[in-house]
Amino acid sequence: MKTVVLLSTRRLPPTYFDTVREDLGNQELSLDVIAWMPPSGYVADRVHTFTLIGPGRMPKAPAPEPVVEADPTEEAPDAVIAPEAVAEPESVVGEGEVAPAAAEVPADAAEDEAASTTPAGAAASSRGAGEARPVGITRFRKALGWRYRKARKAAGKVLPKAIKTSAPVKFLRGNRASKDLGKTYWGRIEGRRDVLSTIEKADVVIALDAGAIWAGWNLGRRRGSVPVVLGLPAARRELDQLKATTKAAAGNG
Repeated sequence: MKTVVLLSTRRLPPTYFDTVREDLGNQELSLDVIAWMPPSGYVADRVHTFTLIGPGRMPKAPAPEPVVEADPTEEAPDAVIAPEAVAEPESVVGEGEVAPAAAEVPADAAEDEAASTTPAGAAASSRGAGEARPVGITRFRKALGWRYRKARKAAGKVLPKAIKTSAPVKFLRGNRASKDLGKTYWGRIEGRRDVLSTIEKADVVIALDAGAIWAGWNLGRRRGSVPVVLGLPAARRELDQLKATTKAAAGNG
């Protein structure tokens, strides 16, 4: 059985690992995942190990469905109700007994309620008795932050939408985000001995997305004995080559 390590910085669905096995030729594989984000569902039944090195929590196993057993003493749905079990019209409780008459609201309470609905009363209640308007450096920081947000919003309006949504701008933003995430992801891998031990035991390491490329490049440079590839097609070629090499060695032996 071949061991394959998957490097990913995206949220993967459980069905994705079935696709991985199909794309790799439905071979007997042990899948170990080193992920930045938790999967979107329970995956313990689809992979050997799933190591989360980023934010979030692993999803819990789904609770088994309760088995509902029929109660032999339970009344059938179409059972006929006895006439004597129905309440007579005289037994219905009157309106006066259900809810007592509303008490009159005192005049001073009505004045307090009216004062709280005025703008001054609402402002005082929202700010609270112990709070005061910011002064000094706090007021300066709030004013500076407000002007910054206003200027940024105005700059966004001035820039044409065609430029903001253009392919080059999207590529630059995505490339920068991928580089930042890739460096952080590699830093987590490099600092985890258990992760490095899992990678050393692998036959093939696959970087699945752009955020995992930097980690794959560093692993390939430091551990030349373990092939590190980008994408599933390249991993399929590596596995087929390993399989052919194993058969040839077995035939010669």
